[in-house]
Amino acid sequence: MFHMSREIYDKIEELACLIANGPEFQAVKQARQAARAEPRLTDLQKAYATLRHRLDEATDAEEKDFDLLAALTRELEDATEQMRLIPAYNRLEQAQTEYEQLMQGMDDVLRSLVDPDVQCSCRSSCASCEGCSACNGGAEADNA
Repeated sequence: MFHMSREIYDKIEELACLIANGPEFQAVKQARQAARAEPRLTDLQKAYATLRHRLDEATDAEEKDFDLLAALTRELEDATEQMRLIPAYNRLEQAQTEYEQLMQGMDDVLRSLVDPDVQCSCRSSCASCEGCSACNGGAEADNA
């Protein structure tokens, strides 16, 4: 277990409240509820989880049955395609992607603010950077 000061914990808790009440996480919650209300989608998700488990077991088997691996992979792909035909699934995927982007962006900003010598989160060119302080040519540097 790691140690954290009470002050840092309190700030993280404050940030967590902002995130939980923000539009990205609220969209995920709403999309999850809508997905749970779709019986066809929940059935497909259960089937997918079962297939995934079977594929994992087949992959971990000492003697590989490559025909079984191929068949399970095709079944997983089919289940995914069937889920993609359900609008609630697509909304959930989109909401989760936007939430993950928010979390990754926060991680990038936090790292750059703690250690400005860390490479910029734009990774290649600062032309698309929104101004992280790690960028020498970013908006933050322009405003300094």
